[in-house]
Amino acid sequence: MRLLVPFAALLATACAGQQSAPRGAPELGVEFSWQGAQRCTDVSPRIAVTDVPPAARRLRVELVDIDSAFTRHGVNEIPVPPDGVIPAGGLKTYRGPCPSQQSVVYEMRVAALDEGGRVLAQGSHRETYTPLNLRRPSRSGQR
Repeated sequence: MRLLVPFAALLATACAGQQSAPRGAPELGVEFSWQGAQRCTDVSPRIAVTDVPPAARRLRVELVDIDSAFTRHGVNEIPVPPDGVIPAGGLKTYRGPCPSQQSVVYEMRVAALDEGGRVLAQGSHRETYTPLNLRRPSRSGQR
């Protein structure tokens, strides 16, 4: 029980800094792919974000390992790109997937923030990352 109290306090502190979009807020479209992504890289994938509210000024982008709630791969706040596309390498505090022997599901979470930092909308997209040594060739011998 003694360990549970500090753990709960730590969890509450970690969650307090991340606010959610208000009820009924629009959902952002978020798309990305691991195709061509190198294992253990600091180069973020290309991320396309749609349905960004006009009042949004910044996007908060975070990659989360779904299997381990505390494994975060960097949180970035960037200006809203005019075309909604964050180019590959566009996130500066990014740590990419680095699984050793198993496939892992990751979620890219994006929140649209107004000038005051309030969340206007949010969305996410999940993709499984499989290390190259686990990928099997197709029947035609191609990957």
